[in-house]
Amino acid sequence: MADVFQPTVKPAVIEDLIDLDAVREIMSHFKPADFQEAQELILAALQEVNERFGYVSIEAAEVVAEHLGTTASRVFGLLTFYADFRTKPRGKHFMLLCHGMSCYVMGSQRLVQELADTWGIADGETTADGELTVQVVNGCLGVCDKAPFCKIDADYLGDLTTEALNSAIQRAIAGTGSWKDAHH
Repeated sequence: MADVFQPTVKPAVIEDLIDLDAVREIMSHFKPADFQEAQELILAALQEVNERFGYVSIEAAEVVAEHLGTTASRVFGLLTFYADFRTKPRGKHFMLLCHGMSCYVMGSQRLVQELADTWGIADGETTADGELTVQVVNGCLGVCDKAPFCKIDADYLGDLTTEALNSAIQRAIAGTGSWKDAHH
């Protein structure tokens, strides 16, 4: 019988502080002419903060609200409505796992179960050691001919089996890159 891979669990070390001065710098190029335009810029501002830091903290949402002259609850409402935004720090590595129709038919549910069984994580969660955050995409990532499919950091991986998924995660964790390298 083959040995089953068991990840090493260490205490989470996730940087959870967003530099609010950097958020203010991001916001400096948002110059709405009126209240309506400010409302229309909320999502773009949140996208930039989310892209830079991997999530948007409550404090960062408050900076966005203050700059755009709206309420923090309005900004936080939008932040928590859209699945693309995170309100907690990402792990060092970030995975998008497609769970659209083609991927589902080709076995993505097995991959979702493997993440739970082997790595102890479900959609939107981060491993206990802070290495990997996963987001299950119930829409389609558009790579149906390679189903089931995922993206880990900057790597696109198709025709996945549970073994290939575990191997890809192990390679990502053993490597020196991170999701930040893929976006910056």
